[in-house]
Parts: sequence; C-alpha cells; structure tokens
Amino acid sequence: MDPPPVSRDASNQSRPEIYEFGPFRLEPAERKLLLGSEVVALTPKAFDTLNLLVRNSGHLVEKEDLIRILWPDTFVEEGSLSNNIFLLRKALGEDVAYIETVPRRGYRFVGAVRQMPHAAPLRLEAAPSRPQLPPPRRSHLPGSLSVAGVVVLLVLAAFAVWRSGRRPPVVVNTVKITNDQKAKNLRHLPVTDGVRFFFVEGAPWASGSTIAEVSDIGGETTRIASTLSEILGIFAISPDGSELMVGNGAESHRDPANGYWGPGAELWVQPLPAGTPRRVGNIYAFAACWTPDGTHIVYADGHAIMIANKDGAEPKELARVPGIVRGLRFSPDGHRIRFYVISRPELDLSTLWEMGASGKDPHLLLPDWNNSPYQCCGNWSPDGKYYYFQAGHGADQAIWVLPDHSDFLGRTEPKPFRLLSGPLRFTDPVPLNDGKRLAVMGEESRVELLRYDLQSGRFDSYFRGISAGPFDFSPDRKWIAYVAYPDMTLWRSRPDGSDKIQLTFPPVRAYGPSWSPDGSRIAFTDLRYYHPWRVSIVPSSGGTMQLIPPASANEMQADPTWTPDGQSIIFAKASRNEPDQPELALQDPGRQEIDQLDLNTGKITVIPHSHGFFSPRLSPSGRYIVAITSGWTDLMLFDTRTQRWSNLLKGHLLGFNFWSHDGRYVYFRTNSGSSAKLERVRIVDRVVEPVLNLKDFPQVLDVTALWIGLTPDGAPVLIRDRSMQEVYALDLR
Repeated sequence: MDPPPVSRDASNQSRPEIYEFGPFRLEPAERKLLLGSEVVALTPKAFDTLNLLVRNSGHLVEKEDLIRILWPDTFVEEGSLSNNIFLLRKALGEDVAYIETVPRRGYRFVGAVRQMPHAAPLRLEAAPSRPQLPPPRRSHLPGSLSVAGVVVLLVLAAFAVWRSGRRPPVVVNTVKITNDQKAKNLRHLPVTDGVRFFFVEGAPWASGSTIAEVSDIGGETTRIASTLSEILGIFAISPDGSELMVGNGAESHRDPANGYWGPGAELWVQPLPAGTPRRVGNIYAFAACWTPDGTHIVYADGHAIMIANKDGAEPKELARVPGIVRGLRFSPDGHRIRFYVISRPELDLSTLWEMGASGKDPHLLLPDWNNSPYQCCGNWSPDGKYYYFQAGHGADQAIWVLPDHSDFLGRTEPKPFRLLSGPLRFTDPVPLNDGKRLAVMGEESRVELLRYDLQSGRFDSYFRGISAGPFDFSPDRKWIAYVAYPDMTLWRSRPDGSDKIQLTFPPVRAYGPSWSPDGSRIAFTDLRYYHPWRVSIVPSSGGTMQLIPPASANEMQADPTWTPDGQSIIFAKASRNEPDQPELALQDPGRQEIDQLDLNTGKITVIPHSHGFFSPRLSPSGRYIVAITSGWTDLMLFDTRTQRWSNLLKGHLLGFNFWSHDGRYVYFRTNSGSSAKLERVRIVDRVVEPVLNLKDFPQVLDVTALWIGLTPDGAPVLIRDRSMQEVYALDLR
C-alpha cells in the first residue's frame, strides 16, 4: 500500500523534515516529538509508528504494512502494534483523537498536519537489509599521513577484537527439555543447581501445586515429595545446592497485632532431594535468597528489603523501595543485588532495580530505557558478564540481555539487546551452569470451555472450537457474549458460533461480560495493561464504548452487574493509595467499596457498609447483593430491603461467586488444603453443598481463566487449560 505521490523540490532534499499538528512538533531527523518546548517521551517503536502515520496523514495505513516496516526482521503479532498505538494515544492526550482505528484494517492519522514545504510522505517499503555505500575513492593523502592511517587502522582492529569478545549472545538452537504438559507457575523464577532445573507445577488457587525438577539436558520430570501443600513459588536455591527457599500459601496473612491483612507468603526451606521442610522464623515474604556465603537471608516483606540470620532471627532493614519486591538475586561476585519492583500493581508496572549488597544506593537499573513499562525476572550469567530479563506483555513480550561490563573506553554502557521473542510467549530466563545455555519457559496459551453435568458428573465440550473464557447469554438466550482467550477481545455471536462480530479491539482487554436486561448493551471490565481497570459498556450490536467516569485517575473499577430494570449498574471500586506506599492497598479494606451508578442521572452512590467488600453480584430478583470481604474469607449477603449485610459463610481464598438462575444458590470457588473446589450455599438456610473438586482439573494459572459460569440450563462451565507450556534450553553463541 503506497500513499499518493507528492512532488518534492530538489533544493529541499537535504533539509530536515518537520511536521506540526495541534500543539505538537515532530522532527524525525532529531527523533523528537515536542509539545511546545518540552520533549514528549516515546519508546523508539512508538516514535517510528507516529512518524509513519503522520507522514501518511489522512490515508489508511494497513496493519500488515506497519508491522512489516516497524519489525522487518522479527515475527510479531498485532498486539505489539496495538500497544504502540495505545502509548501514542496516551502521549498525545485524550482531548483530541489524532489516530483513528479502522476495524480489521489499520490506522489513519486524522489530525490536521502542517507540513513544511520540503517534507514528503514516506513510502511504505521495507528497509534494505544493509545500507547502500558509495563507491570507494582512491586516497590522495600525502605520504606523511600513511603512518597515522596505519595507527588508526591498528586501533580500529584492536577495537574490533575487543568488540567481538563483548558481542551480546545470540540464540543458535532451541531444545525442549520438558514434555509433561503440566501448567508451570511463573509467579517466581525457577532455579538451577547446575545439573537440575527446579520449578513449581500448578498453583494453590488452581488444581494444587508441587515442586518439580528435570535434568538440564532434558528427560522425565519428577516431583519432590514435601509436606507443604500450598507451594506458591521457589524463591532461591542455597549456595551449596542442598536446599530450596520457597513461599507457601497465598501472599497474604492476617497480622494478629492489628487485624490487617499483611503481604507475603510463609517462608520455608525445603531440603533436597527430599526431607522435612522447616519454617524460617515467622517471616512472610514476596521474595528471598541466601547471601553468597549462606549465613544470612535477604528477603522482601512488602514494606522493605530485610536481612536476617538464616533461621530468621535478628532481622534488620537494608533498604526501602517504592513497591513490591520480587526476584532478589546476588551478582556472582556478591557485591550487588538486583530485583524487580512492582510499583503499580493495578497498572502492571514493574521496573528492574539494583543496590549494593549492604543495601546502599538502591536505584533503577535502566532509568532511561523506555522499551516497556513492564520489566521483570532477571538473572545473571554465571560469569557475571550478562544479565537476562524479560520485558513486555502479550505479543510484545520478549527475553532481553544486558551486557554487564564497560565499553572500549572503560565506560559502562547498560544497553539491553533483544534476545528472543515470539511466536511462543517466553518468560523466566535462567542461565545454566556453563553460561552457554539459557533455560526459559515457553508458552502458547489456549483454553476450552467444558460443561459439567451435575447428574452424571461428566464434562462435555461447550462452545466447541473456540478458545473462549468468560461469557454471558442475552436475556432471550439467542446471543452469547464471550471473551476470546488469550487476546481478551469481546465478541458476540449466536450460541452455535455463527453471526459473530468483534465488539472490542486492543489495547482493550475485556473480562466478565454482562448483558443489560433489554439486550441492547454489554457491560464488562477493561483490564488493559498499564492502565487502571475500568467498567465499560458497549452496544451489543457494536459501536462506541461508554466508560463510568472515575472519581480519580487512580480509581479501579470491576465486576459490573445490572439491576433488573436496566437503569443502574452495581460495581466494585477501589481507590489507589500513595505511590510510595503500595503495600497499604493490601492492608486497608476501607479503600474498597461497592457502588451503584444511575445510568439516567450519572449519580454514583455507595452501597451502605460495603467498605472492604468486592466482587458484587446482584441476585436475579434484584433483592440481594452477594460480595466477598477483602481477605477472601467471608461471603457476605446484602438485603436491599433491610439495607443490612449478613454473613453467608466463612472460608479460605473465596472467589468467583455467582448466582444460580433461580436465585436459590450462590456458587463460589474456595481453596482448602492443596486444591480448589466449586461449592454452593443455599440462601434459605445457608447450608453449603459440594459441587466439584478441582484438584485434577487443568487450569491456566491466570486469574482471568479461573472464572466459572452457568449454561442457560444451570450447568456449571469451567475453563480448561489447553496451553502448551514447557521448559526450553536455548543454546547461545
């Protein structure tokens, strides 16, 4: 696709091109976007995307052309392009729509562009594989300069030799080392002792979890026997390779001193190859590791990075950082500690950090690197020359490598290089003992819906052939709205899959669709990356989304449910705390509440005494609201007539509550022991009835895929994992 040709004066060929639109000024030669005199920060790919669109303003630019030009030598999916468009719209502001989406085709820059006389539109042709050089010219330098020329050549040759020894590694071969078709828990980095590779299969909130191991050259996966029943992740392996440090249970616990729910999992040490695990003091942690000499442990409890004796005694603070710490790793020489900080959990923002081994000078590792707002999961190579990490989400996710040494002149140049991306989703890089191989998790996500027959106890495929997640039927049962997985787009179709249309497009990530009583609209939660969750409403026939106006930029909204008259929406709301105290959001239940929006007046009111509650579900009659407390321990019932709450039941890790069609039961998911269960409570007498044990039911370790729903005839539907998720070894050169 080529834009219309525009004549160009030869006298202007050497002059830089400049474009102006609204208050912005685009200078491609300087790679600058200016707002007045201020430079607008953009990632390199986002800048290139804007340059292409502006230089073809008013014309449709096809997605295929954009991807071909922006990523000429890399396979990427549309999500990478969608993320660039999202970043651009955010940078340009929401007051003026400069970029128009043409569904299923591409994008068009619709802002009025003021083009300098010498600027010409860019033709969408792939860049040549190498620059075209002018023909060589014979030197006419005096003979006295020949010696200087030789010296320069020698210096350049020495530089080339140094450069070849410092060239970042490249992947030359990929070998699958597991083939067990089991879900791996990617919440924490796997570890290796140089011979074996250790990781966690499953999760406490899904079908249970165990520690697994495999030889680093491949073979059969075996499980390590342990009395721990809710293993969340492996934090570290001891310096001598004889023990694993693990987190057990959910990452929350009730502090007996103040009653608040504090962050962190129980910290345990599991002997290898087997043995009785032992508790590490009374420590709860998000991350932990041994010091290189094995005499102490460093851990993060959500408030600070701490150091303690290896038995957990004598803890003291090393440093504080603005967020939740994960992935603590000492450098091979023991002088530094690197980790990643989840600074805005609700926006999925994460950055790599570094500090001295004593806690001195905690700082961002890559302060000027804007490739992705999500960076995590780093590990050093055994010789300390390289640091591997992952960045990005979805189709834009990749493994990167950061050289950890100085340049030719002795200066440090921390510039990451992309090592690996797509078509699989690669995560969790772990260098193996020789430094010439890198273990990663490779995943291709896919799910299917299964209907559970309450009478026969059998599962049958439901909505066959579509990788779908949460769904909802229209009131007349003639249509179904469903979320495609894993791209999280919202679709509407007939129950047999015909007449389908796409209702949302990236960067929107839809979840939990809910039809209005008249069937004209669908409410859902938008879980887009790097953005607070928002409740949105879209016409069921397609069209422009409507948002519920937030009270503040940090407000999160979720779980919309309609009142029977279709005039109001009940939804959960949570307010964001101070940026430098993210852990308080986990402790203060007063930051959560349930609200009701009057769609006619736009007025929002708080459901009485709902502070600390979430996951609201309105009963079919509209009389009751069922919700869960912030600690996931209590299922609460609100009577709209009496305006009072009462306790339906107490449990452990409750979630995914929903009503039966007749309003007699509330179904819910609960975790007890080492696996999850589906149960229901009868409203009239509050008797709890078991429905299904989920211990052996394969589920994706993604909270959006743990959803449970009902068919029109009242049969439960679950999301079964059909993903391919295995450990791969990458040969490096």
